[in-house]
Amino acid sequence: MTRVQLVCQFGQPVRGLSPYGDALFGGLSREEGLQVDKVDYVSAYPSALHPAERGGANGSGGALHWASPLSWYRVARGAADVIHIQHWAPPLSSYLWPLAAMARRRGKKVLVTVHNPLPHEKSGIFRMLEDRLLRTADALVVHGEAAREDLLRRLGRRTPPVHVVPHGLAPLRQPAPAGGEDYRRLGLSPAQRHVLLFGNLRGYKGLDVLLEAWSSVRSELDDVALVIAGRLWGGRQGISGRLAASLAGTGDEAVGIRAMLESRASRDRIVLLEGFQSDEDIDALIRVSELSVFPYRRLSGQSGAACRAAAMGCPVLVSRVGALPDLAIDDTWIVRSGDADELARRLVEKLRAPDALADAGYLQLRAVSGYDWSTIARVHLDLYRRLA
Repeated sequence: MTRVQLVCQFGQPVRGLSPYGDALFGGLSREEGLQVDKVDYVSAYPSALHPAERGGANGSGGALHWASPLSWYRVARGAADVIHIQHWAPPLSSYLWPLAAMARRRGKKVLVTVHNPLPHEKSGIFRMLEDRLLRTADALVVHGEAAREDLLRRLGRRTPPVHVVPHGLAPLRQPAPAGGEDYRRLGLSPAQRHVLLFGNLRGYKGLDVLLEAWSSVRSELDDVALVIAGRLWGGRQGISGRLAASLAGTGDEAVGIRAMLESRASRDRIVLLEGFQSDEDIDALIRVSELSVFPYRRLSGQSGAACRAAAMGCPVLVSRVGALPDLAIDDTWIVRSGDADELARRLVEKLRAPDALADAGYLQLRAVSGYDWSTIARVHLDLYRRLA
């Protein structure tokens, strides 16, 4: 029996990686010969310091607290062969690094899944601490070959073995149809078609590229609206949040994105749903959309939002960065990063062929069928056994 501690956020309300943690734990729990225990957070970091409204740092329970060395020690000495840490933000390394070092001294193997091999924010001293965490590990997991190459360049000769394991998802058997209740919930018209971008609204996600492309799209198609839904990282919840946004370099970015969106929404058939979106609203948005678009300028790992849309049979149009192309139906659903003209052409091409677009939902589910959580769990189990 292989024993594993899975360190992540879990459960509701959604906090950071909790959807990923819940799904991975569910897949692992069904594997024979494996005992996996959740290690949740009491608090991953001070919630007031998250640069987005409703940052979701804290939970209702858990064993790990960012400010309690005793909690780090208790987790490190837990009964397990492998401690598997889900790591997504450089500041967490300030305590995950000593935790990993304590676990190794007790004879455990340390596996770290690196969700953002190249951080999206300014990280300062935390970049150095994160490097120490990653070099302390016995092995690392990333979600694509591009991420693996980024880590090898970043850490150099002292890089532990890096394993590529795709981001898991839960594909439906057939595309999820929209219902009248979905449109009423969202305040959208069923007489209009919709293109969707959702998730945290950050500069690296290519919002400026999409808006430039959309000017051409809406001039050629009069029955399609663009829906943009998500949170800005401007620190609107208070002084501490604004300070965190300033230090992370997201404050000015958020001001610019908000101004760009608000100035164009009314005249360009753009529906802006700013702020935290519930799971129910996100699912409704995906169901009512003809396709979803993720025109990232840069990305080292994978997009959880793109995975979610693809798993529901909503075709994803993505840029050629990170692991996003792994989700695409074929090359016609991939565009060059930063190329607004190509993005506009592809959007018009897809939206002018409604019959092909209807079939694309089934093709999208087929394209990601090999990334189901049961398959991803078996890959992890094999890795755990080799480490242990």
